[in-house]
Amino acid sequence: MDRLATKLELIYNAAGGKKINLISHSMGGLLVKCFLSLHSDIFEKYVKNWIAITAPFQGAPGCANSTLLNGMSFVEGWEQNFFISKWSMHQLLIECPSIYELMACPNFHWQHITVLELWRERLHSDGKSHVILESYPPCDSVEILKQALLNNKLNYDGEELPLPFNSEILEWANKTQEILSSAKLPSGVKFYNIYGTNLQTPHSIW
Repeated sequence: MDRLATKLELIYNAAGGKKINLISHSMGGLLVKCFLSLHSDIFEKYVKNWIAITAPFQGAPGCANSTLLNGMSFVEGWEQNFFISKWSMHQLLIECPSIYELMACPNFHWQHITVLELWRERLHSDGKSHVILESYPPCDSVEILKQALLNNKLNYDGEELPLPFNSEILEWANKTQEILSSAKLPSGVKFYNIYGTNLQTPHSIW
């Protein structure tokens, strides 16, 4: 945060005392909002307009849930042969704080509550199995993720290391969300929020 404050001051002075038009993208929007929460006086002094592009201010639960359950691939088709595998990326991201920060913001009053949907096989009283679609709100989805990753292990140099859902990182991420929720835009700064609204938004916006 100190480096961002220094950078804003340098640009402000280089521009002859003119306020800055600040553009952030994706997780950069969270960084700027966190800075705004902690240093609103500096933000107001140097920034004229803030434009946030596809910033997951309330999380990107579709992306976070999918990543924690299935991993992530940045490329498709034959190009995957030259990139880190989806499963290896999955193991890495379980310990990545940014993924936990993308889970549904617990302090936000959702107009439409985000849910984790899973197809599950259930055995009925007649002895037959049926596949049903179950939905879990954010407060319950955490337990589902914990169960799914309970026995997850990482093989490192022939040794299996436990790699479950990291509740400590989630707690840290929730505290970050509290800081973000307390941010107030100074009256002298204009804010423009650019984001997507189609069905792919939860999976494509970081």
